[in-house]
Amino acid sequence: MQRNIDTLTKTIHKYLERNSLTTDTPPWEIKKSDLGGFGVFATRPIETGELIFKDYPVILGPRAALTCPVLCVNCYSNENLKPCEKECGLQLCSSKCQNSSSHQKECKIIRQWQTQKITGELSEKLTKVLSPIRSLLLSDEDKTVVKCLKAHKSEQHGFEVDIMKNILHLNIKEDEEIFMRFVCSVMDSNAFEVIVGNEDNQSSVKGLYPLGSLANHSCVPNTTHVFDEHQHMIVRAATFIPEGAEIFHSYSRFIWGTATRRFHLYRTKHFLCKCQRCQDPTEFGSYVSSILCKVCKKGKVIPIDPLVNNGKWQCEGCGEIVNREDVAGISSLLGAALNSFTTEDIDHMLRFIEKKLLTLVSENNETVIELKYKIIWIVGHQKGFTWTELSDSLLYTKEKFCRDLLSLLETLKLGQCKMRGLLLHELCSCYKEMRRREEKSGHVSKIRDNDMRNLLQEAADILMYDVGAPAEIKNLWPDEIKKF
Repeated sequence: MQRNIDTLTKTIHKYLERNSLTTDTPPWEIKKSDLGGFGVFATRPIETGELIFKDYPVILGPRAALTCPVLCVNCYSNENLKPCEKECGLQLCSSKCQNSSSHQKECKIIRQWQTQKITGELSEKLTKVLSPIRSLLLSDEDKTVVKCLKAHKSEQHGFEVDIMKNILHLNIKEDEEIFMRFVCSVMDSNAFEVIVGNEDNQSSVKGLYPLGSLANHSCVPNTTHVFDEHQHMIVRAATFIPEGAEIFHSYSRFIWGTATRRFHLYRTKHFLCKCQRCQDPTEFGSYVSSILCKVCKKGKVIPIDPLVNNGKWQCEGCGEIVNREDVAGISSLLGAALNSFTTEDIDHMLRFIEKKLLTLVSENNETVIELKYKIIWIVGHQKGFTWTELSDSLLYTKEKFCRDLLSLLETLKLGQCKMRGLLLHELCSCYKEMRRREEKSGHVSKIRDNDMRNLLQEAADILMYDVGAPAEIKNLWPDEIKKF
């Protein structure tokens, strides 16, 4: 299918119309991008927090990653799973899911292909390759939508089809195989991880969002997106977007350094990012990638040209030149240490930050930030570290780490991003527990109700529509959002 602006625009608008997601005057349009190919652009000024568009997945299904657990293939619950009664090999959690029209269709086509019984590990593999199978069940109109999206060809694409043929021994027709391989390459380049479930029982699947996939990447995105309980993608402005500006997502983690982000994007999305942040050796003064100089002991070592993969690094203080291999060696060792920590290792993590990390890297280095972020989500949540079990010291440490990361997000110019909303809620929870302890001990707390309300309200505004938002946040949403 020929990809041009008119064809893309008509195809996307018709798709949104079929899913009741159109507006009279959308603030976006599809145009050619300076990055190559096409992009989504603002047709008028868009204010921070303003809704830009809603999208719906043309394909939604389990993720293929080895670490992803098996889910009910209809509602994506991970509880009470049983094999399909008709022995297609898929797992379901209830008679309602068993009898759903969507499952009946995929169940039928899988049974037509079967040459052996699919159970145990084979059932797990079938679940992980379900998304391309579902593409065969799309209407002709929706297949046209998929065909208009960009596909990248490489040896890694289509491994799901190889599993179907060589491991599951499914008897697939040639035309079915060709289309599924194409779909795999489209989804590999464009699919989003989608959070399903609620605060207490969350899972993640992958979805192909036609309009969402047309928005290009930047490590300084001007949008933020969440998913509601119906798997709609809700895209809003994280910062003010001027008329005519390109609208950007981020496909990578904000708290990673440039080399890590660019490697991840190259492996998963097949491009090397050259955005404003990637071009800046200091990453807007955040020094997320930097290490400390071994010579002067104080200066920050940063890449001379961060877009050169194996380029030299240099100390800002004394000018010492450092090989990229030396920097990579330190990063690799620290990454291995980071992955070795378990939930119970809080004290070990804190000592590692203070005694080891901060002697090797800057205070905002990606490994330090990853550890702080990990600690934030253990403290107050995990068994043994609930709010009432915490020492005062650990409570104040979490509060400081929340403020550290919020400050970093501001330095990185990320605006009202989802991570900010989550951190604001955690910070407010810290203040609540601090005040409870102060009042219990007979002290007058300096933490004001109004300050906590403001934190909570900003978090609620940022996390609007998010299916995974805490109940406390959802209670602050306007009634029309709760009903949506």
